[in-house]
Order: sequence, then C-alpha cells, then structure tokens
Amino acid sequence: MINGSIQEKNGCLYAVLHIPTGEGKTKQKWVNMGMKSTEPKRKKRERFDEIRIQYSDIANLEAVETRFCDFIVKWNEETKEDKSITTYDNYSHMITKYIYPYFSEKGTTVFDLRPADIEGYYRYLKRIGLSGKTALNHHQIIYTSLKYAVFNRILKENPAEFVKRPKKGKAEHETYDAEELKELMKAAKGDVLESVIFLTLWYGLRREEILGLRWSNVNFEKHEFHICETVVRGKVDGKWTRVERPTTKTDSSNRILPMSETVESYLRQLIKRQQENRLLCGNCYTESDFFCVNRMGEPINPDYVTHHYGDLLKKSGLKKITFHELRHSCATYMIEAGYTPFYVKELLGHSSSAFTESVYIHAGMGHKQEMIETITSEIMPIDDNAQ
Repeated sequence: MINGSIQEKNGCLYAVLHIPTGEGKTKQKWVNMGMKSTEPKRKKRERFDEIRIQYSDIANLEAVETRFCDFIVKWNEETKEDKSITTYDNYSHMITKYIYPYFSEKGTTVFDLRPADIEGYYRYLKRIGLSGKTALNHHQIIYTSLKYAVFNRILKENPAEFVKRPKKGKAEHETYDAEELKELMKAAKGDVLESVIFLTLWYGLRREEILGLRWSNVNFEKHEFHICETVVRGKVDGKWTRVERPTTKTDSSNRILPMSETVESYLRQLIKRQQENRLLCGNCYTESDFFCVNRMGEPINPDYVTHHYGDLLKKSGLKKITFHELRHSCATYMIEAGYTPFYVKELLGHSSSAFTESVYIHAGMGHKQEMIETITSEIMPIDDNAQ
C-alpha cells in the first residue's frame, strides 16, 4: 500500500501520499480528506486508509495528474507511426470531435476513469444519433489507448476491459437494382468517372482500390488483374492530399480478379483512349501507370470521385446513394443472381473471422470468372467510348 501521512492545512485535513513517478522515485500527492481537524482520531485514520487503498492501484503519477482527454491525444500522437495514414486521421477526427470535448468537460483523469464513465460516453454517442458501428470504433480507440497505458505502467489494469461493448446493429444500405445500375452506367458514359464507376459496379471494388489500380498489375495473357495497391485521402504536413500506398486494406483485400471478354475489351479500349489523349495533349499529358486518370493523364483523387459522383447523380436524376453503396449494389446483385455470400466475399475481398472458421476452402478463379461473366453480360453493356 502507498505510504503517506495526514497533514493539516488551513483547517482542513489532507492525505499526503508518496506516489511512484515511474522512475524509481516518488512524488507527493495531496488529497483533501473532506473533513476538519476536529474530527475524532479514529475517523481520521479510517478515512486516510480509504484514500491509501484508493490510490494503491496507481502505477504511475501520470495517471493521477493527466486528464484522460489529454492522455488519449498524446497516445494518438505517440503511436502515429504504428498506424496507417487513414487510421491516424480517423482517430484524430473522432478524438477531436467527440472524445476530447466529452471527457474534457468531465475533467476525468486517467486514474479516475471507471468502466461506468466509459459506458456513459457510449450512451452519449447513442443520444446524439451515432450508429452502433461508430460507437464500436470509439470503443476500439479508448480500449487501445488504455491498453497502452497498462503496457507503459501508467495503469495497473484497463477499465475498458470491464465495459459492455456497444452493439453494432444491422447496417442499412441503399442500393441500386439492375435497371438503376444500367441507368447509372448510361449517365456515366463519356464522363471522367466512367472507368471508375464501371469497375465499381462490375467488381464491387472499394474507392481506394480502384484509384490504386495500375496497368502493370494487369495480365492480359492470363486474363486477370491484381488488387495490391491503394490510393487514399490523408493529411501530410497538415494538408489533405492524395496518398499512394503499396498495400491494401486487409490481407484478404489483396486479391487477383479475372477478366471476362467484355471487361478485357473495355480495358483495351481504355488503353486506346488514353493513348489518343496522350497524343492530343502532347507535353501537357501527365505520364503515369494508373488506370483511372482524367483526359490530361492526371490520376484521379479520392475527393474528386466523391464530389463529382454526387454531381453525376443529381444530373441523372437517380436516387442518392453513397459511392461506397455502389459496392453494396454489386454484392446485392451477385447474391440475388444466386451466388453464395462466401463466393461474393471472396470477390469483394471481405475478411470475416466467422467465414475463416467455418469454411476451409477458397473460391476458385472459376467461380469468380462465372460471377464476372454474369454481371458483365446482363448489366451495363458498354460501347467503345471508354474514358
């Protein structure tokens, strides 16, 4: 138990504790006992022992002196190199907008943080209308930051281990049916995003995967292409910019996909169109190996996809769904066409522990090829005006 003594100051009693600093030394911590010096000696001693027991869990003085809101900001910065750019940016956003203001107002220190405080925060997220999935993301941040505190001997145990995790709930997504998918492709024909939308609807690719596609990852002889790189939106030196990454979101996202005859024909037309633009623009044309470029050869940025896609929907009169929901539309179409969720997950590059535990085989290229043949033969017939 922590050593200390009872001291009187301005008529009030304080428990003066000797708290470890983490450097083999101790530092005094004055804790108001909430009683006057006139109280009986027995009551003083009982209260003093209560405080000593309360503070006996302290592994480091930092836990007592640091507010949790400040600690989680510090943790995010200290572990920045261990995270991807997008993960760091997402964590920074959630901390700055939600976690820091909430716990700053409470004034809770790292040491004082209790499971009930964390659960109270999750109830707050629900009250302001955030989804269960978002609350789970906040739980991951809080849990991981406190695990870091335990690892660095700031805390003896992680209070987030004793909370009831937020329920994810069932996500509701808007999707397009087959006719709406055809209408979207018709609206995109001739647009700078035509190839982006084409690949999204036929393969259910993520935005970051589409923008990361390179011609060097296409094998026309084997009739396949490799998803192995991504392009994301990230902050560099305080400014939002395009960030190219040599990796995918997860290991299962790194995958090889087949090309149907329709897909291969489209991609050859896309090469031809880009060659024509190269000749037309001359020295002004930007040379790159990326699939998705504008007429000047400049690689398309993530933000541009989101904003221009929204404009395209307004112009076409189609109902508003997010760009990512085009991926859901592709998956929904495949399921309704009779393909099992297992094969669809393999095509889309989903990762699932339940899937891993229950299925011990992988969807072969034959099943993927069949799915691509299905969707490219029944939806969005494309002519030679690829962009």
